[in-house]
Amino acid sequence: MRYSPPLDGIRAVAVLAVLIFHISPAALRGGFTGVDVFFVLSGYLIASIILVDLRKGSFSMGEFYKRRIQRLLPNNLVTVLAVLLIWALFMPPSTTLQAADHGLWTIFDLSNIYVWQYLGDYWESAAKWSPLTHTWSLGIEEQYYLIFPGCLLLLARFQAGRIRSWLIAATALSFALCLLMVRNHPHPAFYLLPTRMWELLIGAALAAHLRPLHNDHAGIRPALAVHTQEAIGLVGFAAIILGFIFIEDGGGFPGLIALVPTVGTALVLFSVAEEKTLLSRFLSTPPMVGIGALSYSIYLWHWPLIIFGKAQAFLYGKPEIYGSVAGGIAGVLLAGCTYVAVERPLRGRGPGRSRRFAVIAIGFSVTAVCCIVLLCRRPVADPAHLFDTPAFLGEEYSAGNGEGSRVASKSSRYDVYFPPVAPDRPVDLWRTGGVVHLYGGGHPQVVVLGSSHALMYSNVIDDICRQMGVSVAFLGVDQTGVFFKTPVNSSFPTARVANEFDQARKDRLREWHPDLVFVIDRWDLSFSQPQGFDASLRSFLSEVSPKTGHVVFVAQAPVVDDDDHLFNLRELITWHMKHDGKMPLFFPDRSEHLRRQAIAVAEADTATFQNLSILRADQPFYNPDGSIRYYAGKSCFYADGDHLSEKGAEQARDLFQSAIAKANPGS
Repeated sequence: MRYSPPLDGIRAVAVLAVLIFHISPAALRGGFTGVDVFFVLSGYLIASIILVDLRKGSFSMGEFYKRRIQRLLPNNLVTVLAVLLIWALFMPPSTTLQAADHGLWTIFDLSNIYVWQYLGDYWESAAKWSPLTHTWSLGIEEQYYLIFPGCLLLLARFQAGRIRSWLIAATALSFALCLLMVRNHPHPAFYLLPTRMWELLIGAALAAHLRPLHNDHAGIRPALAVHTQEAIGLVGFAAIILGFIFIEDGGGFPGLIALVPTVGTALVLFSVAEEKTLLSRFLSTPPMVGIGALSYSIYLWHWPLIIFGKAQAFLYGKPEIYGSVAGGIAGVLLAGCTYVAVERPLRGRGPGRSRRFAVIAIGFSVTAVCCIVLLCRRPVADPAHLFDTPAFLGEEYSAGNGEGSRVASKSSRYDVYFPPVAPDRPVDLWRTGGVVHLYGGGHPQVVVLGSSHALMYSNVIDDICRQMGVSVAFLGVDQTGVFFKTPVNSSFPTARVANEFDQARKDRLREWHPDLVFVIDRWDLSFSQPQGFDASLRSFLSEVSPKTGHVVFVAQAPVVDDDDHLFNLRELITWHMKHDGKMPLFFPDRSEHLRRQAIAVAEADTATFQNLSILRADQPFYNPDGSIRYYAGKSCFYADGDHLSEKGAEQARDLFQSAIAKANPGS
């Protein structure tokens, strides 16, 4: 297939959008859709290459995969090795362990599966701070390469005249599955091949249209008039740019909105196929072609170095944007070096090819061994034994499956003790009232509602109720809120199940009519404006308040300013001790004003809801200077940056005991 410069120009547009978005998401909020541009372009190129070879009678499955290996694997291996080295030398041990784990999945083309299973939502902190998160898209492409050539070969043999029709049908089927999944199962819809394959198939269908097997010409099918191609290309290019500017991250992607960058890319590809339009000439300019040639290398290198730069900026007290910009620049420079030193030399198909494959094989083996060796190392968060082992007993009180907490414990809480959960324990205890302890007989007199922040106080509340002979029920589930608007997550994989959970909580309160309901959540994630929070709280109280004697709003403990919980807290303390020689001061993060506003809103609502009171569980965790009181002696009060350990929850015992006694349960 003849080299086409405008295709490199399209690569340049896509990778620049991704680069800007990763350096500063606010600067180009839809820049992540550059990946969707890559998907369509990859589908177009792969199908075109195969169709050209089939027409010439020279297609070889073995040769196809050899070229893919030479094109994709060397730079990928070097990137993973560099990440392992940098993280082992300069980053805390738990992040190194995670990088090694992810690296092993990456070199076996399974990064998208890893991110889906272990990091979760693309826009959540775990994925945002992993140095290899961006390789999820490479996993999708490489899995596509495993199945598409064989399918196209079968179509060419048995349905040569209907290849385009079959590809369009497959595109529609995958897109329909995507629309179905993105509503009820958004995470797998984002990360898995069946729900993203339609984007590559759009490009493949276009290639089948422009290069049909029965075409007698060596080039593409004769296209439309140049001015018509020009208009089509401009519409497509405008769609791509508008997607970069206006599409926002979050739920619902990829859904219907993903048609904007993908169809736009297909229109641009159609327009530049004959290289006669102004757009094709712009995309063929030396700067665009040069960036496009480096695009794969830039894509590989920019993200881990941005993450490293941001992490170092945080550790040394510098603005995060400084680290992002420095990391982005370093990533582009290293991309150029590895393109010249690694990518181009190992792509050659001439003499010495067997030696190049030997080098790639050795590189693969070395990378795999390094990942395994690092995985076998046991990270130590607190080598100086500054603290006793912190414990988090909340999992015993979860009314759901608790999967979110176990995943989080791999990095930020790997040194925390979690009691083992019985293997036969139902994952939907909420259907039968949650975790119920009838210490006083009858219906539960105290009910605990909330998220993992409710779980962290549950053992203390349970112990108080046991001592006082008060029946208690725990209806808290990780990653859920107090308000009856439970999102789809690992505990509630569909909107239907989430709604059933909300209804079950309402039904239990109506049935039990408890004396006291504790409402506990991470309030600073519940709202951005006080008015919205007030409306949600009032709606909740209007439904709950008549069904109980007392409603107690529990103020949220301060959150350690550790930048989205990048580090394990004990590791962060160890780093500061090593550099400063003293225990560090931690101050509340930038959401402190939201937590204070939540308390103010709840206090104001006590005038309307007479049985509402505020429990200031946050007060034991402030020092006089405004810093966070996160330890005493050898007790660390925090399991991670925002969850209290069991010792931390004990600091609020007297407050909870007073609230339960004041409610006078059972009277």
